[in-house]
Amino acid sequence: MRGWRKAPYTFLRGAGRVLELAGRASIYLAIGTLRLADLRTAIAHSWDELGPGDDDVSSLMPWEQRLYARFLKTADRILLVGSGAGRDLVGLLKLGYRVEGLDVASRAVAHSRHMLDKERLTAELHTGAIEAVELPGSFDAFIFSWCCYSYIPQLATRVGVLRKVKAQLNPGGRILISYIPAERPPRLLANRLTRFAGHITRSDWRSEPGDVVVASGDWRGIHYEHRFSPSDFENEAGAAGLRVVFHERGEVGAAVLIV
Repeated sequence: MRGWRKAPYTFLRGAGRVLELAGRASIYLAIGTLRLADLRTAIAHSWDELGPGDDDVSSLMPWEQRLYARFLKTADRILLVGSGAGRDLVGLLKLGYRVEGLDVASRAVAHSRHMLDKERLTAELHTGAIEAVELPGSFDAFIFSWCCYSYIPQLATRVGVLRKVKAQLNPGGRILISYIPAERPPRLLANRLTRFAGHITRSDWRSEPGDVVVASGDWRGIHYEHRFSPSDFENEAGAAGLRVVFHERGEVGAAVLIV
């Protein structure tokens, strides 16, 4: 490139980078202005929009098969939290487990009913957020489906959810949880910008270390997840008065809690 062309190229490239960073910053600020109810609606919307094909509905992943075979009994009454469109619900039923489903996304629950009918299986299905719904009795085991625990905003709410299900456990009961592990240092700047916007606008939620929030389209396209270090997860379990008896961290974190 000729020398006289280098200066404007370098300037415009730098300006583009500044605009890109400014755009990202404005997104983080915008996310911080949302109310907690809006964030939860966006989470439910994202799961309503995610519909698996019929071919993967009844399959359990290898790590799920190992975990369930080790810690569940066929006589257990089980509540599958985040049962979604029925993938692991149908898989558990086919293995002979007594399982009920709970999901926040109404369309996913409707699809799950369709799949149960198709497979000639029966199960009680409940619609609502685990943090708000009245639980239908006591259970021998709670399963938080594939990383759905990571989609519950706010540490205090997650600890409250663990305390809630702990109160509904039968003697000898177990809580099986999978979560999204933290793979890299937290995005501190994004977190701080989102917290700042929430403080200024007096939003009723604050982004916390480990939160990852991505916006696509309007506010209903927001994707939220919380990523855990192993110690973060065990601290939450301890705060709820639960003991970790099994903890495995790979591409998916998996743990079993007892009273």
